[in-house]
Amino acid sequence: MYKVAEIFHSVQGEGSFLGCPATFIRLSGCNLSCSWCDTDFSPKHDMTAKEIADIALCEKVVITGGEPTIYDLEPLLLELKNRGKVTMLETNGTNPTDNIRGLLDWIVCSPKPQNNWGINPGCMFDELKFVVDGQFNPKIHIKDEIKEMYKNRIWLQPESSMFKIRSKEAYEFAMEDMRLRVGIQLHKIIDVR
Repeated sequence: MYKVAEIFHSVQGEGSFLGCPATFIRLSGCNLSCSWCDTDFSPKHDMTAKEIADIALCEKVVITGGEPTIYDLEPLLLELKNRGKVTMLETNGTNPTDNIRGLLDWIVCSPKPQNNWGINPGCMFDELKFVVDGQFNPKIHIKDEIKEMYKNRIWLQPESSMFKIRSKEAYEFAMEDMRLRVGIQLHKIIDVR
């Protein structure tokens, strides 16, 4: 059983798949508690993998949270893959994903300040997203070898409560290091979930 906060259909608002329609499965619970977190991931429903997959109508399915890796995701991912879904995961990088890498088409890792922007050595991912929050500095918090390896797949996401100030910071960071990209939250701009 999975504790589910919500399941909804929308466009991906962030990262490399910006604008693509997707089903979002938001699982409840997180192993961190970031002060600026803007997501309600409180538990609403207990659901099986099959019940969740029955609701996943879009080709692309994004499993998010909270922090989804606090669950055993293999049964859910197998159910989705058996239905031909493109499976994506959003994680804070504190837990390994190497054990489920073969069941995921795309993994976004978004390291957080509460964990000093660290990434678990077993966390395999395809792109990175860092929230620019006034504490984050890519010169300090992203190793140069990571910048090279994930060049053009490292997103700097302005923290939304101080959007104008944080956007300017993200812009300046990207202009100083052209391996970085400024991200937006498209779903907020077009006022959808």
